[in-house]
Amino acid sequence: MTDISEPAQLAPLDIFLPSPPPDHEQQEAFLDEAAALALDGHPLTVYLQDEDAWAFEECEPVRELLESAGTSVLPVTLLGLDIVVSSVYPTTGQMMRFTQAGGEPRERRSAAASACGTGGAPMPAEPGGFAAQLLGVAPAPPRPSGGPDIGGRRNLMGGDVGEGLPGPGPGDSRS
Repeated sequence: MTDISEPAQLAPLDIFLPSPPPDHEQQEAFLDEAAALALDGHPLTVYLQDEDAWAFEECEPVRELLESAGTSVLPVTLLGLDIVVSSVYPTTGQMMRFTQAGGEPRERRSAAASACGTGGAPMPAEPGGFAAQLLGVAPAPPRPSGGPDIGGRRNLMGGDVGEGLPGPGPGDSRS
């Protein structure tokens, strides 16, 4: 019986390298590793700063990073428009993981949870809490009754049902 499932889709990586490199041997070793991965089917594109200056200018994340931090951030590795490695050459293992993980469908995450944790929580299927009240999905909680006497102040939460704002009280310098 043959397996008819499709192979996992690999995401392309774009790697921007400095020219001339600070360490020729290190860059040559990296290029050999990248070439071997490309021959194995990993979609890698390597841009050299002097030969592919157009790519450095047209790629907005790389251009902005170079403008703000200078050329010391090279090499830069992008997965889509996300900078995944900068200032060092990515390892073979990293390049394999990025191309494999980048091709997997991503689950929508809550932006607030993502900002506060490591990866965030899955987006809820239906709104809850105050958002549900605003959308009319959930009933508003009952209003509390009673409460402290607020004197001559205006109750903005319950609405003003009197004659408007009270005038200045004794000892008040307002006129």
